Amino acid sequence: MNSNIRLAAIFLLSLTIWFASGLITSSQPTQSSVAVKIPTGVQITTFKKELFNPTLSLRANTQPNRTVSLAAQIVGKVSAVLVDEGAAVTKGQVICEISKEDRYFRLDQAKAHFAQSSIAYQGAITLKSGGFQSEVAIAQAKATLETAKANLKRAQLDIGHLKIVAPFDGIIETRALDIGDYVVPGTICALLVDLDPIKVTALVNEYEVGKVKMASVASASIGLNEPVEAVVSYIAHQANHTTQSYRVEALVKNSNKSIRAGLSTRLEIPTEGVEAHLIPASSILLNDQGGMAVRIIVVGNIAQSISVVVLGEIGAGIWVSGLPELVNVITVGQNYVIDGEVVEPTFLNSTAKI
Repeated sequence: MNSNIRLAAIFLLSLTIWFASGLITSSQPTQSSVAVKIPTGVQITTFKKELFNPTLSLRANTQPNRTVSLAAQIVGKVSAVLVDEGAAVTKGQVICEISKEDRYFRLDQAKAHFAQSSIAYQGAITLKSGGFQSEVAIAQAKATLETAKANLKRAQLDIGHLKIVAPFDGIIETRALDIGDYVVPGTICALLVDLDPIKVTALVNEYEVGKVKMASVASASIGLNEPVEAVVSYIAHQANHTTQSYRVEALVKNSNKSIRAGLSTRLEIPTEGVEAHLIPASSILLNDQGGMAVRIIVVGNIAQSISVVVLGEIGAGIWVSGLPELVNVITVGQNYVIDGEVVEPTFLNSTAKI
């Protein structure tokens, strides 16, 4: 046997022995260690349902309680303007006067004509009883009397319209006339506004309008001033065609006229109480649908998410609905566990486990 064949046989034998040793080694079982997962530690706070009185917080503004344009009702020249812009006036106070011209003479004439017509009619009635007067003559005398009565009333009204007076207490916002101006019926003399009480007006959407009740006691924060009491006085029954919102009005006492119209206001209207949970704002999570959720633990210390609806917010936290009467909420560590995971809870309050 030559050397090459001898070397090849040795190499083949060595390779066979090496493969055989590998098979023997692989056939022996190996011991594997399975890692035991330690439950994630979380902190739990137990919450109970409480009565929550939601408050509608609305952007609003102040408006006069009443606004009226004081207008002339007869033709003539303005003979006197007795108030200035910004003046406070009382009901019945004269604002403008129109020249009387010959109106008092017309009144005297109307009185005389009425007296004459009354005598003529009474005379016709007397003659009728004696058979000396026809029905036609009596009807004519009565028509003349009625015409005289109407003319007298018209003359009296003209005299009464010489003075333009305030129909209620208020403030003269603008004054359009001056002495010597010529007016016709409808010409504006002044604009009168009533600021006591002052009106606070806001808009609510279709979901909120049903929560507002007439005569509810609300709170109005006007400008930078302290909140004052307001009483709901009007709720619209038809939505605005443009904004699809409903007008709500509340009245605020303003006896000293210190609150002006047109001020930005925050109107807070309490609504009917509901049962809800007050939880920390940090406990709120977003679920897969983009809604609000809270992660809790159930029997067996298993984490579970529950969808909630946010009802309101205060300094102490957020009011939510949708949770059980008594619930263990994960307030620390809720972001590090998933639904169905067993956790190691630490209770932060003395309430027993559920």
